[in-house]
Amino acid sequence: MKKILIVEDEEELASNIAEILTGLEYQVAAIVDHAYSALEYLEGNLVDLVLMDILIKGDVDGIDLAYKIREKYDLPIVFSTAYSGTEFLERISSDIHEGYLLKPFTLDSLKAAVFFGLKRHSERPARPEKSRGSLKVMDKGFLVPIPFNEILYLKADGLYTKVFTKVKSYLVRDILKGFEDKLPEEQFIRVHKSFLVNVNHVSSFNAKKINLGEVSLPIRRGLYKELIEKLQVE
Repeated sequence: MKKILIVEDEEELASNIAEILTGLEYQVAAIVDHAYSALEYLEGNLVDLVLMDILIKGDVDGIDLAYKIREKYDLPIVFSTAYSGTEFLERISSDIHEGYLLKPFTLDSLKAAVFFGLKRHSERPARPEKSRGSLKVMDKGFLVPIPFNEILYLKADGLYTKVFTKVKSYLVRDILKGFEDKLPEEQFIRVHKSFLVNVNHVSSFNAKKINLGEVSLPIRRGLYKELIEKLQVE
């Protein structure tokens, strides 16, 4: 029987979810209402999936909690949210989860979200060795581990550096060179004096700019040939 950890700060809703999951023959491992309780529980207990509200109690939201969980555990995560705006859904669309459940939900939608969350995780190919590890940054007084593969690019901003991921950005008091020394050189390349890019997210490039999905960044003169070799373009 698969064990599910529920992270939800609405007590009545959490109880309803637990009752439904039990009826679907899942075991509810525990119900917690904030990030630290979730992490504390996972330290000493095994679960098969985390069903998690994005807006939970405390300063660490569900997205940052997902980063922390992914740093230490190979667990599928299914988000639940009451927000259906495209902008919000795009923000949570990333490799840090296996699905999301839109509130208010039905028994069938909960059943499908959990089933496919477990299925996608079991079918997910192992991440390559170079994408493992994480960059630790401080955000609102908390240490947040950001998996290397979640980082899109970093941008110099005076004495600070902005770290951009698929779901949010972090402003860190450190120069870009400091991050260049911390990140694996086979995965990150300094394309410009102001930009450090994760080559795993490069969608296209030419002699003047490099594209990471919808984001376009300038590149320094003479980098084109180096990019071809780095990305193994034939």
